[in-house]
Amino acid sequence: MPFAATQGSKVEYYETGAGPGLVLVHGTGGDATTYDGLTGTFQDRHTVVRPHYSGSGATEDEGGPLTLELLVAQIDAAIEDSSAEGPVDLVGWSQGALAVAGYAATHPGKVRRLVLLSGWIRNDARQQLHFDLWRRLHQLDHATFSRFLQLNGWTRLRLNALGVAGVEELASGGVPAGIGRQIALNLELDITEHLPRITAPTLVIGATHDQMIPVEHSRALHAAIKGSRYAELAAGHFAVFEKQAELAELIREFLAGEAEADAVRR
Repeated sequence: MPFAATQGSKVEYYETGAGPGLVLVHGTGGDATTYDGLTGTFQDRHTVVRPHYSGSGATEDEGGPLTLELLVAQIDAAIEDSSAEGPVDLVGWSQGALAVAGYAATHPGKVRRLVLLSGWIRNDARQQLHFDLWRRLHQLDHATFSRFLQLNGWTRLRLNALGVAGVEELASGGVPAGIGRQIALNLELDITEHLPRITAPTLVIGATHDQMIPVEHSRALHAAIKGSRYAELAAGHFAVFEKQAELAELIREFLAGEAEADAVRR
């Protein structure tokens, strides 16, 4: 995989397809494979770029605490190093939603459209407690932490459909080594000041049954971003897997609709 350099970082990213850039950014503990099921949907019309920010994949940095500014710089480095035509469309899930929102606020001329899935603005008391529990479980017992993530990431119906063996297979996958630094960032993230600076057409997508980032956070994001659109998926936090076809359709319709509006304006 190619690498880009920025701020003492060596940023790994995946690239496939050709045409206008579509950048897909993973969440806490995720990586580029998060979007394996979506890439094929868009690579016939887009250069699909999937960067790994610090803590994921083979991306390396100086090892200090993660910041939103560093994630934004790493996303920018991957975009600039890739062959994607700009301005690009950006999709971010969970922590990745905050990262791409920060990118859109600080690089408005480089962003054409923005999609935020299961993001949040800042932590309320429950959210802070949730991420603190993640931190403690990660420090104490990776196996237990992995099981906790599966329990809270999927809907009850999906877990039961997977069955005991399927759930055990998922839980046995463990947690990525770099997730601890990403959790630490989650405990501090606040993008309140960035939201008024987002000018790109934006689609906010919430997950109705999300136990990790309750859907009220997505609704608040929508309310805070002027002119944004909103949709909900009947899924848990792992909607990017659980409702993959529906998510792809929402994104495709949003991108196509905006492209048609752009053509009319021209």
